[in-house]
Amino acid sequence: MFCMKCGAKMPDDASFCSSCGASMKGPQQPAQSGQAQIQSQGSQSTASVTLLKCPSCGAPLTPKFGEAVVTCEFCGASVSLGSEGWKNVQKHTLLPLRLSEQSQALEKVRELMDRGMFHKHAFEESKIKEGSLAVVPYWLVPSSASTTVTFMWGETGSNNSGFVIGGARSGPVFATGGGGQVINKTAELNENYNFPVVAVRGLQDYQPIDYQFSLQERTLFQLAGLPKGLKVLNGDVGEEEAKAQAKTLVKDLQYKKAHDLHKHHTIEKIETQIEVTEGELLHAPVWRLKLEHKGKEIDVLVDANSGGILSSRGL
Repeated sequence: MFCMKCGAKMPDDASFCSSCGASMKGPQQPAQSGQAQIQSQGSQSTASVTLLKCPSCGAPLTPKFGEAVVTCEFCGASVSLGSEGWKNVQKHTLLPLRLSEQSQALEKVRELMDRGMFHKHAFEESKIKEGSLAVVPYWLVPSSASTTVTFMWGETGSNNSGFVIGGARSGPVFATGGGGQVINKTAELNENYNFPVVAVRGLQDYQPIDYQFSLQERTLFQLAGLPKGLKVLNGDVGEEEAKAQAKTLVKDLQYKKAHDLHKHHTIEKIETQIEVTEGELLHAPVWRLKLEHKGKEIDVLVDANSGGILSSRGL
């Protein structure tokens, strides 16, 4: 059987939970599918879910069709539907809301738009079309990426100048006589990420390409820490699917970084190996702001915790 307080698996004759110490006596019922109890009705081949109980507080959960990650409205616990059925999300965290007013988020957009002398007053000349704030679930997937870049290196003249990248000599010069020499070289690009994968299929616009949340202030998820009425979204992307997506997104990011680092060379091959481990479900407050500037639509996502720009389109 399973503890209805913390969801831990227990022997059928246990009197107390060895994980949280809760009494196993009384009206508690063993949870199905690992950690949450599901009641279904009818004789259909696929039973319809009519009640899902929160494994932490026992309150009813009412997931919408397709949702794979559900947060309890009473205690803030979260469960996900994986290959083993409904189970607790072991690490469920929250970024504090710092930019609670739309004006604060718009100031970040102004700083982005008015950057540079040719864009001065661009924000002031824009019309605000839409602004919305929601707490969005992301799977944070720890990802270790190792990329090997093979590129052409050398010189074509006899002045021994070599290739210069970023104002500094990038390596030795391979010159023979007056004809020069070109050889292949390899370089390593190793990066570690807590890569965020948006957990809602319908919010792919919220998927960052190269953005890392500031995690120093994150806390265990608690609804009590959020303003009343703030929309908290559930997800429909499970953890295993998020891991697969993280591998693809990290590989694309490494490919871009490799090209940026070696843009003055002819790249012959890029190979990337990626390892991912168990992550966490992070709920992050995000502002979405839509503006119109000279007939062009601008769409900006602002991290309402740190004020960072998750993405911008139309600039």
